[in-house]
Amino acid sequence: MATDHNETTEVGGLRSSELLETNAPEKVQYTLTPSDYKPSKGYRLLSYIWDAFGKAPEERQFVLRLDFYMFIYSLISYIIKIIDQNNISNAFVSGMQTDLKLYGQQRNLFTTFFNMGYLAGSLPGQIIITSGVRPSYYIPACELLWATFVMCIAACNSAAPIYGLRFLEGLAESAIFPSFNLVIGSWYTPSELGKRMCLFEMSGQAASMFSGYIQAGVYNSMNGRYGIAGWRWLFIIDGIISFPVAIAGFFQVPDFPTNTKAWYLKTKHRDYAVQRMAILGRKPIERLTLKRFCQIFTSWRPYLFLLPYNMIGFGQYTGYFNLWLQSLKKYSVAQLNIIPTGGNAIGLVMSYLVANLSDLTRTRWPWMAFAATFSLLGSIILQIWNQYPGKVSNQVVMFAQMIGFASSPYQPLCIAWMAESFQDSATTRGLVLGFGNTINYAMNAWLPLVLFPTPEAPHYKYGYQAAIGFSCADYVSIAAFWYAVRWDRKRRGMIINEYGLAVERDEIYEGAVDIQDLEMPTKDGPSMTVSAL
Repeated sequence: MATDHNETTEVGGLRSSELLETNAPEKVQYTLTPSDYKPSKGYRLLSYIWDAFGKAPEERQFVLRLDFYMFIYSLISYIIKIIDQNNISNAFVSGMQTDLKLYGQQRNLFTTFFNMGYLAGSLPGQIIITSGVRPSYYIPACELLWATFVMCIAACNSAAPIYGLRFLEGLAESAIFPSFNLVIGSWYTPSELGKRMCLFEMSGQAASMFSGYIQAGVYNSMNGRYGIAGWRWLFIIDGIISFPVAIAGFFQVPDFPTNTKAWYLKTKHRDYAVQRMAILGRKPIERLTLKRFCQIFTSWRPYLFLLPYNMIGFGQYTGYFNLWLQSLKKYSVAQLNIIPTGGNAIGLVMSYLVANLSDLTRTRWPWMAFAATFSLLGSIILQIWNQYPGKVSNQVVMFAQMIGFASSPYQPLCIAWMAESFQDSATTRGLVLGFGNTINYAMNAWLPLVLFPTPEAPHYKYGYQAAIGFSCADYVSIAAFWYAVRWDRKRRGMIINEYGLAVERDEIYEGAVDIQDLEMPTKDGPSMTVSAL
């Protein structure tokens, strides 16, 4: 519907004259896909697999463009990051332990030093981004650095230099997870976000699978080639494949809707991105100041978010699966690397299914509680096996080890819940996630040494008991965050808009006005514009 641009029309609580300036010849406003929109049969079938196909043409084209250029790159980048992070475990059971005579706590210390680096860089990295440095510069630069550090591990002949390189690797890799989550959460709507957050996390599960297959393939085909051990080749190959991915990041990471310079987004797409978030009530990122930093960290938000976000990770036992397999003394090196990938496959399937259900119902916390149940079940079984050796069969232990991976949707749904609950401040979203990661890695710098010491493997005095306790705490922390969010909304007099998001009363979406002339395909083939239709 066309309107007189000299008039002011309310939309999303903003007057047309007050909307963010864009490069379009006139200020324009958009609606999201109407709730009663019915796509053609072919698109409707495709929408069951990928939600973008169920949207109206202009929004479908926009979301698919984002998915193809930005989101797929984020998945590839995170896969490389997880492969580089986890290869130390694969290398350890593939000859590294015997070659370097690592028979103490070195395996856990490798993880500890990585966590210390990650701890040192996680929150400062988010401060850097929220202070004005573009993610499209910061993320790829960090990727280039960690690829270099990974390759250097191949040349090490003792544990000491590996400790230093693992610290530097963790410092560089700390940019990836919170930064990509901040970027992704700044572009997608509630009906899109949960699935993409889970898929982003699922790419880590896929990376763990790939790492096992890569190590098995490298060990079998490259072990001894040019006098270099197979486990050393893993670090070399990981570094080689990381460099081109890092360079691509300078072109693929789009920054934020309000400041993007992405080559694949035309002016109309950039305008659409800004208006789409404005309709939702999601505020753009603001430059971090000391005053704003103090306001964020003197509020309840960082502290109650870190409870549900971190609890499940503190008691996570799936990282010690291959040590149990090794203790059985019946599996080859290749099998030790491949068998745990079955758990990763379970995580992949569960993440996809639960994320779709979460987006469909537009709720996060019930599905988080559902996912946490699998971690609790596995912990209970393993504690019974740990306390009564010989009473639980290896088949049941295998089930318990595998079922823990089914809790994979928990953390990405928690991040999506946070992004939607704190949509009034992108700066807050970035900093609290960086803070949550800092606490997570601070705990993991020492907690595994106490709960899962390598010399005790596969039986641990405290490990599985603690895992049960942390799993139970998941439910308490979910309830605490849920209550705090509702209390804050009521205190501030906020209401829920039609997209399920809390906004101030003067920001509620009241209707659509002008729609920009985006090109849309028609049934007859040629492109037409919205106004022409």
